[in-house]
Amino acid sequence: MRVSALTVVLPTDPVLQPPSSLSADRQFYYQGASCAIRALEGADILQLYPQPTVAAALAAYRPSYQPHEHPLHDWVQRLQWLAQLDPPVEREALVLHRSSNTPLGFLALSAVDLPNAKAEMSVAFFRGQGSRPALEAVHWLLDMAFIHLPFYKLVFCVHPDNHAAIQFLQGLGIAREAILRKELRTADGQRTDLWRYALLQPEWLSSPARARLQRLVPLQPFSATET
Repeated sequence: MRVSALTVVLPTDPVLQPPSSLSADRQFYYQGASCAIRALEGADILQLYPQPTVAAALAAYRPSYQPHEHPLHDWVQRLQWLAQLDPPVEREALVLHRSSNTPLGFLALSAVDLPNAKAEMSVAFFRGQGSRPALEAVHWLLDMAFIHLPFYKLVFCVHPDNHAAIQFLQGLGIAREAILRKELRTADGQRTDLWRYALLQPEWLSSPARARLQRLVPLQPFSATET
């Protein structure tokens, strides 16, 4: 999980329009009480990535993205290529505020390992961190992964200096299991460690954090099973 802990309000940002059609990956589609989730599209990348606050969130969520090295269209092509792979190796979604349709952040399952039933979960909110829509979106993805998808283990990776993200993971009852030494190369050419956290399906299903989210942001029926 490339976890970002940014809290930013940008009232002048443009509001994204709903997609013309559902993504072929219908399981990354959800209409909740406070948030909406749909598969990320190329137009989203072109519109959102250039915004400074989104770029700041991407630094934690997608550290391999460096604007000076990778044109936006490269990432659009990457998204389109990933969508064609079957079985999937990565799925990414955009989280929007349900009533205003304003983009709030990204969710992703990457490094999908179906034989071992595990994946890496990533979350980045560039607006509304800790809000009801953000909590409902995280609740949805965890339940989707462990109940409606065949995952037994989710992995989350976070920079050791990202204290807010670490606190967020710990609040969900997710334990650190490893230190990945000098795992990533930063934009200035330095190497940085990552802390690896992990959550197992039985832990989540019996977690007090899940029970708390069920009270605070109960999920709507999963649309994926209805389409």
